[in-house]
Amino acid sequence: MKRLLLVIVVASCGGNDNPGNVDAAVDGSGSGSADAAIDSPSSMGTFTLTSSMLTEGAMIAMANTCDGGNTSPQLDWSGNAMGAMGFAVVLTDKSNNLVHWVIYDIPGSATGLPANVEKVYAPTNVPGAHQTLSYQNVRGYLGPCPPQGGGPHTYEFAVYAVDVATLPGTAMGSTRAQVVPIITMHQTALAKLTGTYMR
Repeated sequence: MKRLLLVIVVASCGGNDNPGNVDAAVDGSGSGSADAAIDSPSSMGTFTLTSSMLTEGAMIAMANTCDGGNTSPQLDWSGNAMGAMGFAVVLTDKSNNLVHWVIYDIPGSATGLPANVEKVYAPTNVPGAHQTLSYQNVRGYLGPCPPQGGGPHTYEFAVYAVDVATLPGTAMGSTRAQVVPIITMHQTALAKLTGTYMR
């Protein structure tokens, strides 16, 4: 698939995608919405996120959805945030503010994520990183899975550069609702890549 370089100026930022059992802070239904935190502003410069598996605004490959292998796509980042202490990636269904995937404590030396990150707390193919449970109580990546016949949903991959190597106050039992605000609290730069999917 054609590779597109998307330059982001840092500013404001399976089963069906159904947030019925999701913490209010993650599904956007509460006053402490994690989605609101994801869009919080930053003025630390520019940062880029690209993928050989996704062109900005295009349809997400079936392999990266619940209708295929449900594997995470390869992601690559670059820019003036490369002096960061660490990185985190959050995948959100922007059509319903449902957070699908949170991976954090990615080393500051990393320049991206490989395809098919292992679905465990500490994936061996991303040494040092940690993942929360998804909204389906499955560890790690959970790809797009919108309702049948419900039209296209928009999905956003957001990579955060952070000022710590290890997010404070997190552990294996930490939820998405707990981890996302900590990520944004330590954010120094942000880049995003979006795609769509419908069933």
